[in-house]
Amino acid sequence: MLNFADNKVLYGEGLSIKIKSPRQAQEWSYSSHRESIGKDLSSPGIRYNKKAHINCGSSARMAGNVCANVDQIRHQGLWNNTTINGTYLTNLSRELVQSMAGFTAYGRFFYLARAALNPPSSLCKKLFPAIDE
Repeated sequence: MLNFADNKVLYGEGLSIKIKSPRQAQEWSYSSHRESIGKDLSSPGIRYNKKAHINCGSSARMAGNVCANVDQIRHQGLWNNTTINGTYLTNLSRELVQSMAGFTAYGRFFYLARAALNPPSSLCKKLFPAIDE
């Protein structure tokens, strides 16, 4: 059985993160940062050509999720329209996706109500077989 308290069991040595206080933190050089990302990607066997841009798409989408408009995101990343729309953001508008999911189109906060029904015990036993032990 996995021990979820020990992240080395789950993620291996290569992905464990050590957080330092601000006084101990040091600025990384470009080559050190690139090498670190390369090791993190190669350890699970992921091949990626553009290591320097790996976080750009997710950070642009996260900025969009907190209601930053495309012009603000583009300005922050110094991207032109073609680059940001073709590479980093999806072709679907955020307002359309939110309204299709039942949320207000321009809301910042989303509330997902928990299910009022308990799942069947047979499903719980399949998902969590160690519960009965």
